[in-house]
Amino acid sequence: MTLSPSASISRQSELVLYQFAFSHFNEKARWGLDWKGLPSKRRNLLPGFHTRRTRSLSGATETPILEIDGEAVAGSTSILRRLETFCPTPELFPDNDPERDEVDDWIAWLDDEVGPAIRLGLFDEILKDPAYAVQIFAVGQPAWKRMGYATIFPKIIQVLRNRMSITTESAAEANETTARALDRIASAVESTGYLVGDRFTAADLTAASLLFPLSFPRQLPFSTPVRASAAAEHWKARWAGRAGVRWMEDIYRTHR
Repeated sequence: MTLSPSASISRQSELVLYQFAFSHFNEKARWGLDWKGLPSKRRNLLPGFHTRRTRSLSGATETPILEIDGEAVAGSTSILRRLETFCPTPELFPDNDPERDEVDDWIAWLDDEVGPAIRLGLFDEILKDPAYAVQIFAVGQPAWKRMGYATIFPKIIQVLRNRMSITTESAAEANETTARALDRIASAVESTGYLVGDRFTAADLTAASLLFPLSFPRQLPFSTPVRASAAAEHWKARWAGRAGVRWMEDIYRTHR
C-alpha cells in the first residue's frame, strides 16, 4: 500500500528500506535516511527474485521501497520528498521557491537520463564477467544465496541484456550521455561547489549517488567485491580524472 501524503509519521516510526545494496538509486534513498539521522532497517533483495516482495509492498517491481509503519513509499525521489515532510532538518530542499524549482529540475534530469545511462553502461561491462557481477548483485546476501545465485546467473545474463535493451550501440550511447552529464555537472559546480546555491541539497545528493558507480568511493555503506575484475577496472578507467567524478568523490568525503 502506498503511503498517503496525510499519513502521520514520527521519528518513532519503524522505517524499513527494501533495497539492492549496490544500486545507485537505492544509495540515494539510504543517503537521505542517513542525512536526516533516521535509523532504518535495511532489507537486501536479490535481483531477479525480488519482484514478489516488491509487488506485495508497492505493486511495482522497482526498488528502493521505504516501509513506514507498514505502509510503503516507492522510488528514491519520492522517499526523499517524504522524509523532508516529517523531518525537515537538516534540509535537503530549499525553502526559496526558485532554488527549490532548480533542485527539482536537476533531480528530474538526473533520474530520467543520467542514472539509467550509468546503469546501462556499467551493466554492459560487468555482465562480461559473471562471477564479478554475482558478487555485486548479491551484496548483503547470505553465503548460501550467493552460491545458488552464482550457479544460475550465467543462464540469465541474456535475459538481463534483453530486459534492459543492452547492446553495443545502446551502451555506447549511454556512455556518451554520462560523459555529457559529467561535463554539465562540473560546469555547474565550478563557482560554489554545489549544483544549487552554496550548500548541499537534494540535487547534490542525487547527483553524487547516481554517479558513484563511476569510481565506487570508499564512503559507500557496503563492501565492494575483493576479487579484481578487468571489466570493472575498464569501466572505472573510462571515467578516471574527470572533473565531475572528482566532484562526486569530494561530495562523498564531505557529506557522506
